[in-house]
Amino acid sequence: MHSTRNILILCDFDGTVSTKDTVNRLIREHLHAPDWRFHVKRYMRGEIGSKEVYEAVAPLMRMSHADLESFVSRHASLDPYFPAFLRWAKEAGIDVKIVSDGFDATIETLFRRHNLALPEIFANRLIFLPEGRVAIESPYARESCGRCGTCKLGIIERFRKTYRRIILVGDGESDRHAAQAADVVVALKDLFLYCAKTGVPAIRADSFQEIPRLLTRQIQSITFDLDGTLLDSIHSITESFNHMFSTLGYPSMSVHQVARKTGISLKDFVRSFLRPEEAEHGVKIFRDYYDTIFLQKTKLLPGVMDALRGLDGSMVKGIVTNKRGKYARMLASHFGLDHHLVHIIGAEDGFKAKPSSEMFDAFIERSGIPRENTIYVGDAPVDIEAAHNSGIDAFVIPNHIFSAEELATYAPRRVLKDITELPSAVTPIIHS
Repeated sequence: MHSTRNILILCDFDGTVSTKDTVNRLIREHLHAPDWRFHVKRYMRGEIGSKEVYEAVAPLMRMSHADLESFVSRHASLDPYFPAFLRWAKEAGIDVKIVSDGFDATIETLFRRHNLALPEIFANRLIFLPEGRVAIESPYARESCGRCGTCKLGIIERFRKTYRRIILVGDGESDRHAAQAADVVVALKDLFLYCAKTGVPAIRADSFQEIPRLLTRQIQSITFDLDGTLLDSIHSITESFNHMFSTLGYPSMSVHQVARKTGISLKDFVRSFLRPEEAEHGVKIFRDYYDTIFLQKTKLLPGVMDALRGLDGSMVKGIVTNKRGKYARMLASHFGLDHHLVHIIGAEDGFKAKPSSEMFDAFIERSGIPRENTIYVGDAPVDIEAAHNSGIDAFVIPNHIFSAEELATYAPRRVLKDITELPSAVTPIIHS
C-alpha cells in the first residue's frame, strides 16, 4: 500500500501537458538559414539525438521574447484538465514536476498565460541573446549517453532515493527510456503502443481528467471473457467447425483462422461462412459434435487459478462470454471456476452477443457495482469493443492470435503480459 506521501508524478510537456507538440514547429518557424535541414534529417534518421540537433540549429535561429509569446499563444494548448489535476495532487500531498526534452521558456510562458504556479521544471534552456540570437543548453543531459537534451531516465534516478514511488505521465519517444524505470506509467498516445509492444506495464489515459481516478480507484468487480482468457478451447472449437465444414462440403480452416473469429457468436460465425439456407443446420452439426468433445478437449489456461485466488475476496467476479451460456456454466463447474465466479452470462441467455452491452448491463445489475469500479478482462478486439460499448474499462491479455501491440491499437485501459499480473494491476496505485 502506498500513501500519497513521498509520491512523485513526472509529467512530460509536449503532447502531454500541452496537447500539441511545440518543439519542432518552434524551431522550424525561427530558423533563418537553410543548413538546418541537414541536421534535422540526421536526427530523423536516428544518427544524432536531440541534444546534438539543438546545438546545431541554435546558431541558425532568430527569436525574441515577444516572438516566443506570440508562438505560444498560437501553437501551444494546455490540457484543459491539467489545472484541476495540479489542485488534486496538491491536496493529496503529491509532488508534480515537469520533465521535457523541449524548452523551459515555452513551458514557463504557457504556465504564465494560464496563471499557474510553476512546478519544478527539468528541460532544455532556451537563452535569448542580443540581436535575436538564441542559445540552447541541456543541463539535464546524461554525459555517458548525450543523445537526449533532457535525460528523463536520469531525472528518475535522481529522485529514486527521495520518493517511494515515481509515476511517469508521457506520450512519446522521449519518454520511452524513462517508462522502463518508472514505478508506474500513465501513457498517452504512442507511448501506450510502445509500452504494449515492449512489455512495459502502462495505464492508458486520454487526458489529465482521467488520471486522478485511474490512480486512486478501487476496482470492486471483474468480469472475464472465457475462451482464450480463462480456457484454452480453440482446438475443440476448431475441430467442431471443421466437422461442420466437412459434413457440408466446405474446406477446413486452420486454428489461427478460427481463433481470429471466435469472439463473435456461434450463429454469426456460421452465417459468415455458410449459405443462408444452411446456417441453422450448420449450427446443429457444430453443437452435436461439440457436445461430445468440449469437456475433454478444453484446458484451463496456465496461471488462471493463481490469479483468481490472488484477487481480493470481496470483489464480485463473473464471466461474460459469447459462448452459449449452458456450455460456459458446464465448463466453469468442470474446472472449478464457479467457486470464484458467481455470475456467468453467455450467449442465448436472453441477451445480444458481444460487442453489444446487453450481457454487461445484466452483470452490472446483478453485481450491484458501478461501472466505473468494474473492469472486463479479455483477449480479443471484440472484448475491448464490448467493454467500450458498456462504459467499463478493458484489461487485455495477448496471445499467439492477438499480439499486445495489436490489442493496444483498440485502446484498452491496460495490456497485461499474462493473467498472473491481474491481482497487482487492479490494486489501487495511490491510497488516499
